[in-house]
Amino acid sequence: MLPERANDQTRQLQLCLLGILKAIDLVCREHQLNYYLLAGSCLGAIRHQGFIPWDDDADVGLPRPDYDRLVAHASEWLPEGYELVSGASNPQYPYSFARIHDCRTTYILRRQFGFVGGLPVDVYPLDGMTTNKMKRKWHYLRFSLQKKLLYFCLIDPYKHGRGLHSLLPLAVRHCCNASSLHRKLDQLQREFDYETSTMVADHDYHPDKGVLPKEVFGQPQKVSFEDTQLCTLSQADRYLRHLYGNYMELPKELPPQNFRFLDLSMPYRDYVRQQKVEGSV
Repeated sequence: MLPERANDQTRQLQLCLLGILKAIDLVCREHQLNYYLLAGSCLGAIRHQGFIPWDDDADVGLPRPDYDRLVAHASEWLPEGYELVSGASNPQYPYSFARIHDCRTTYILRRQFGFVGGLPVDVYPLDGMTTNKMKRKWHYLRFSLQKKLLYFCLIDPYKHGRGLHSLLPLAVRHCCNASSLHRKLDQLQREFDYETSTMVADHDYHPDKGVLPKEVFGQPQKVSFEDTQLCTLSQADRYLRHLYGNYMELPKELPPQNFRFLDLSMPYRDYVRQQKVEGSV
């Protein structure tokens, strides 16, 4: 029996995500970019030949050189209706990786950030990583600090009311600039050259999970995914066991929903305009 969230609404969301994944696949094939389904999307491809039935997001990763090319040319390469957003293009965007979203939809993050966009596929840079454990620890300490500063810089300081909880976000906003924090996070992720490294880092994970030998990624392999074929890691089984252990076993509990508002029929720019009008009344 499927968990409660595996319903018609979730399925409509997944079909919209599938459109974004197909657009990414098309762009990467046309411009000779390597990409991989990651995390739950890789798990879904291997275990379900598509989305995990109750999943409400999708993840892909590109080696840093390919990621940079995609970010630089996304506005000209992506089909109409899709756009790439990152901290470089919008300082109010709260993450250190990019997203490609469907502009014809509205999606508001579960966390209380001010950023509003369309339903997204997360797009992660895969960066080089050192084999030196002390250098790696120092790297991740700095990355974690900058990531927390960005979080407090962009989170609603009054999400828990106007008491003591608001002091830290307000102090960080006073001392830090979101654009500068995004640049520092980007520089840190690039600290170790991808081409010459034998290890690869997905910075969205703790280093115990996010750092793997480069051969685990290898040459992208086509896998069945819904009604098409998409690319995932050369050693997908090794990757999934590293992340999830016995990944073929279904979970007993579901992760929280990733969003607090979703409208698959309203362009997010229309939603933002509507909120501004209502807020000015």
